[in-house]
Amino acid sequence: MSSSRDGTHTPPIHVTAAEGEKCLVTLSPGYDTYQLTLLLPLPTEYDSASHDDLSADETYELPLQESPPAQQKTSNWRKVKNVVQWTPFIQTYKRHKYPWVQLAGHQGNFKAGDKQGTILKKLCLAEQRALERLMKDKLEPYVPRYLGLVDKGDQEQYLELQDLLSNFTAPCVMDIKMGVRTYLEEELAKARVKPKLRKDMFEKMVQIDPNAPSDAEQRAQAVTKPRYMVWRETISSTATLGFRIEGVKKSDGTSSKDFKTTRTQEQVLESLASFVQGYDHAPARYLKRLKEIRATLESSEFFKSHELIGSSLLFVHNEDDAVVWLIDFAKSIPLPDDVVVTHKVPWVEGSHEDGYLIGLDNLIALMTTLDSQVNQSKKEATEHSSSRRSSHSNNPLDRVKNSVSKIQTLQNDVLKGAAHRLENLQLKNNDSGKISNSTSLSNSFKDASSPNSQTKDSSIVNTKVLSENDRNTDLISVNDSSIGPDLRTTGGVSSS
Repeated sequence: MSSSRDGTHTPPIHVTAAEGEKCLVTLSPGYDTYQLTLLLPLPTEYDSASHDDLSADETYELPLQESPPAQQKTSNWRKVKNVVQWTPFIQTYKRHKYPWVQLAGHQGNFKAGDKQGTILKKLCLAEQRALERLMKDKLEPYVPRYLGLVDKGDQEQYLELQDLLSNFTAPCVMDIKMGVRTYLEEELAKARVKPKLRKDMFEKMVQIDPNAPSDAEQRAQAVTKPRYMVWRETISSTATLGFRIEGVKKSDGTSSKDFKTTRTQEQVLESLASFVQGYDHAPARYLKRLKEIRATLESSEFFKSHELIGSSLLFVHNEDDAVVWLIDFAKSIPLPDDVVVTHKVPWVEGSHEDGYLIGLDNLIALMTTLDSQVNQSKKEATEHSSSRRSSHSNNPLDRVKNSVSKIQTLQNDVLKGAAHRLENLQLKNNDSGKISNSTSLSNSFKDASSPNSQTKDSSIVNTKVLSENDRNTDLISVNDSSIGPDLRTTGGVSSS
């Protein structure tokens, strides 16, 4: 249950595959408006991909574990090859290597920083303004540090940012795109003014679903950008849960971006479980961090006054730690003065609602479930281990050993008691010399009851204290061949 600034409460939205169509209406009725573009005649003018394409196609370039390159240049910072999708480059600083890999998006947006623990991201004025404000906002602890502008020899300017992975060894990394839409309303409006056919977007569409294009689109072998925008959101959990997984890289080097059609909470939970597998501490730490971010967002002036589109949460963990960061603010722009958003209500055209808290609340709910599953698994493993130990203790051989130990303890107690009685008898008759062998018998009992005595069989000791007239009556009868030569036969008592 989440609380808004006005005190109202909105429960997290949980959706199953069967509720897919209902979800699209519930989370983003604005999608219905853009579906009308399918009824218009297809344009005849074609266009090509450009750098101002959908924010939905842009993601963060993540520093990740990769093998070192076979050849390196002589400079301190070295690049393996052209930075293309999933291609790593290595930077070396003071003999330390920091591997990187780009998950997706436009190529060449990132370079290795000139300082250890920094990266350079191609300048975007909107992102620069957002970062400058964030450095003074309550959200500052949860975003990468912005260190200023850097001019490079390629006539480009770059944002110098904190490398969020510099303190991690062999990290697992996941990028989650937040919100119920990943494009600005202005982008859609601009794209609808004079729509052009895009063959590249058609190819992306048929790679995922060959049946997605309409008959007219199949004939043209192209789709419009607005058409692709709407379709791209509705096939993923962006439209059903308010976030989607963009890419995952594990510590063993395996990676995946195959999440474009992951849209139900069951599918997302399965992906999250796979991401943290083998790191039982990660879900609890992620959950704690997400709740801290959630609470801070409620009091953040930046969050209150901005529309966050295309922004991501970066999840990083290894064997020692797990942390979440807010990243990517190129589409985080100030709201118009007369617009107030809650970040938690369904989006309709013109509302500027981004659904960020819808996605965050659902993500927290799923991470809570995942943490509970991990704790339950640990509890079951502990109970199974205890059950095995209990079963082992019921082994017949163990029971025999326990019985022998108890018999030996009882025998020692009996022998000690007999020795004590003999000592008392000796004291009573010492003056008259009634018992000739009492001292040796007493010592024999003491030796037999000591811990070093190797008692193997049970014994029965019968003691009868004699009166002064019963001088020829047997004193002790012992049936035990292991407690010493003095006690193997019947001992007699005679007068001096």
